[in-house]
Amino acid sequence: MIETRKNEIRFKTSDPEKMLGKYTVERVMKHWNENVVDSDTGKTMVIERSQILFDRGIYISNDVLSEIRFFLDDGSITEIEVSNQKRMCVECENTSMYPFRAVVAIDGRKHSFLLYATGIKNAMDILNDYVELNYFGRYIIVELKQLDYCVILVDKLKSIRKRNIELDVAYLNDEISIEQYLDSKIEENDDDMDDSDDDPLKLKFYQIGAKIISRIEDEEDEEYNQTFIVQTFSAVRANLIIEKYLRDRQEERYQKSLDNPDNEFVKRHIMSFIEESKIINVGGFIPKQFSEAYYED
Repeated sequence: MIETRKNEIRFKTSDPEKMLGKYTVERVMKHWNENVVDSDTGKTMVIERSQILFDRGIYISNDVLSEIRFFLDDGSITEIEVSNQKRMCVECENTSMYPFRAVVAIDGRKHSFLLYATGIKNAMDILNDYVELNYFGRYIIVELKQLDYCVILVDKLKSIRKRNIELDVAYLNDEISIEQYLDSKIEENDDDMDDSDDDPLKLKFYQIGAKIISRIEDEEDEEYNQTFIVQTFSAVRANLIIEKYLRDRQEERYQKSLDNPDNEFVKRHIMSFIEESKIINVGGFIPKQFSEAYYED
């Protein structure tokens, strides 16, 4: 007979006779408290100690059962969970969110999504919720893959023309200096004059392999490579979004350092250079805030 969870029998017991011929389900641990004197204060502290007696998946033979009887008699353990199946591996719980790419067939038409999730099960819950809320019909999740490490960004910058107009107004109102105005001004071209640049229907997903250089005066540049997936309308625009993301993250770290003066944080000048760029076939991005609702789950 093929062994699966369908025919597994597991139970907790303190009866040694019921343990014989079974396997341990979890590690069998011995716990005790130990009094330790603090050499600095002279106070006695209670420290909890533990010791692994048997690992998971151990076959309980007569010899092992003799050891178990000894620990039962001296009170080190009171019961053991056993199974008729030898299960030695345990699934690790992941607490970080990673990017995934999913393909969902909705009424026979395939839709692709990018999303963040802690794992396959978590990604399935997020997808089911999002698709049910935003689409009509019957659907099947046909593909789900964790992407190699990358950062997913969505274009939230104003168009260059709108941004330059705001800079003009701020300078004329003496809200910024001439140096800040010139540093922030971006040269416009004919494409920037068309408000259709902000049309979400024209946005594509660009996979950008970027070289990041961070520079500080009188020190050697720091360089590293990172992959980004950016939803925007051009690779050049994607690079602007990447640089803004990196500078915003640096600003967050700097602000946190102000609360801890012992950890000095020096801001660096950050630049991003595109080394590789391609458009990937993705229909949409499930907002990270949506996925974060499932983070604790």
